[in-house]
Amino acid sequence: MSGIRKVAITSLRLLVTAGLLWALAARVDLTRAAEIISHASLPLLAAAIAVIIASSPAMALRWHIILTAGGASPGPGPLLRIVLVGQFFNQVLPTGVGGDAVRAWRCRRLGIGLGAAVRSILLDRASGYLVLVALYVASLPSLLRNLPDAQQRGGVLLVLIASLLGLLALFCFDRLPRAILRRRVMAELAELSRASRQLSTCPRRFGPVLALSVVTIGLAILAFKLVAESIGNNLPLASWIVVVPPVSLIQLLPISLAGWGVREVALVVALTAFGVSPEAALATSVLMGLSQIATGLPGGLIWLGDWDIASPGHGRALVSDPAERDRLRISPSEEPGT
Repeated sequence: MSGIRKVAITSLRLLVTAGLLWALAARVDLTRAAEIISHASLPLLAAAIAVIIASSPAMALRWHIILTAGGASPGPGPLLRIVLVGQFFNQVLPTGVGGDAVRAWRCRRLGIGLGAAVRSILLDRASGYLVLVALYVASLPSLLRNLPDAQQRGGVLLVLIASLLGLLALFCFDRLPRAILRRRVMAELAELSRASRQLSTCPRRFGPVLALSVVTIGLAILAFKLVAESIGNNLPLASWIVVVPPVSLIQLLPISLAGWGVREVALVVALTAFGVSPEAALATSVLMGLSQIATGLPGGLIWLGDWDIASPGHGRALVSDPAERDRLRISPSEEPGT
């Protein structure tokens, strides 16, 4: 039944992706968009790819700080390799969070408990999410002024409300009635809620985590700008600070294949509000997606060589019980998504 469910979900995401792209095709001159892509500046695209890769060490250090708040960490170096592997699987698996599942599984092979690994990854995601929402709130007046359509403005407000409710749930989930929290999944979410409050009330850790999140979001915004400039779109950086947060938050919706289709529609709507042609907006989105695929290739090589978990001693340092170490020796064929 689980296999049938996965096939059904993947098929649904494929249909949503195809439907969104079909809707774009009715609005955008695809021939013109392809022509714009063919004339993109390769040096600027390479710079964008370098910027995206440069965010990985900041993500690894942020994850390391979060892990040490709740227990042991193998260190920023091994975590950087796992981050790169996760980025690879985010591109090749049908869901944009598939890489997070692989990250948790690789952590398990290093001796980190699966529950602790999952919580740390979700908190890592949430810290970037928090910065995106803060930017979204700060830039909302500018975005609303530029959107000409009342439905689009309503959609923007709806996304913001949903984002704020998500943050509220993160911090307050364990306040639900005990009868609800008896279920295992609910209990895990309650534990995540407690861990999020514990982290946020520790300035010594939360300050660096937020600062690193600002760095990673800032690099993502810069990458978008460089990709756009590669096709002659010189939109000011301030405009990209307004555009990227809502696009990134909408792309988190698990309704399409690795965010394809959702990102394109959101970016076309947002950029046309700032005077960019739909064809140039679509070209920017496609080139950004291709750049992200390119940044995932190093992680694929690391995964194929098992280099992210090959450092001797990490698993033994984190798990002292010999029986537990034996249980954690999992063959590569058991990796999620492989």
